[in-house]
Amino acid sequence: MKNSKRKSYQSLILSLVFMLVILSGCGASASSSSSEGGMPEVIRIGIMPSEEGEMNRSQEQLATDITEATGIPAEIFVAEDYNMVIEALRAGKIEIGLIGPFGYIIATERANAKLLVRSESDQQSNTVILVRNDSPYQSVQDLKGKDFLFADPASTSGNLYPRATLMKELGLSNKELDSFFGSVAFSGGHDKSLLALANGNADAIGTSSLMVPMMAESGLIKEEDFRVIAESDPIVGGAPLLYRQDLPEELVTQLRELMLDYDTKNPKFLESVGAARFVEGSDSDFDPIREVAKALDMSPEELLKK
Repeated sequence: MKNSKRKSYQSLILSLVFMLVILSGCGASASSSSSEGGMPEVIRIGIMPSEEGEMNRSQEQLATDITEATGIPAEIFVAEDYNMVIEALRAGKIEIGLIGPFGYIIATERANAKLLVRSESDQQSNTVILVRNDSPYQSVQDLKGKDFLFADPASTSGNLYPRATLMKELGLSNKELDSFFGSVAFSGGHDKSLLALANGNADAIGTSSLMVPMMAESGLIKEEDFRVIAESDPIVGGAPLLYRQDLPEELVTQLRELMLDYDTKNPKFLESVGAARFVEGSDSDFDPIREVAKALDMSPEELLKK
């Protein structure tokens, strides 16, 4: 667990350094890199790393497809965490970003970001509380004094829903929850949580139900090595693709048209984010997420400080 904590602290330091860099440019206008007519000279896409590494081929293809659809060069920015994507949107350092449903709520409040499209899956997903299959833990009550890992502070299935599930199972408030465990930390991502659990660096984790089969298929873990001891209600909303509010409407339309048909153009990318397609969606699609966040009795800012 010490190694897991050290990695979590290192990830936090990297995130803070990055945010200082991007915020240092806030004095300049977000449109300073735009051409006449308000079109940006480059479209930067903020995204989380894949399990295969910093950037996989389907993500590289996304940049190529955006360039072809808009006539503007596009490039992928691989972020350390969701908060980094949100801060980059706020500072005008990226034009679009793919994050989780809870991250959407934070981004609309803090970065005035807008919904381009959201993902939709044929497979229902929720949050699961996982332990190793060979562990003695049979319920969340058995985890008292143990080491627990969340994924990312701005993650829906890696923080928001696991917290709500643990609160319900244990009959505790969110403020009482951390003291129930021996230690609580953030791994920096769902894949990192699963690997930490597999390697014995955590006793239990909260993660998306889609992650275990996805990582097992890639050969990084074995599905039979893990066991579910609690799970949440289904998560709604899908993964939102956001855009900076000052982008020209013409460009927003081009990007939306591309993404609404993207399941036929680059299905591997949709698979990499656990989705089948993109749909238009609306802000009200995320109201159930807002209700769960409200039940935690903590603001997004408080949750991000965890």
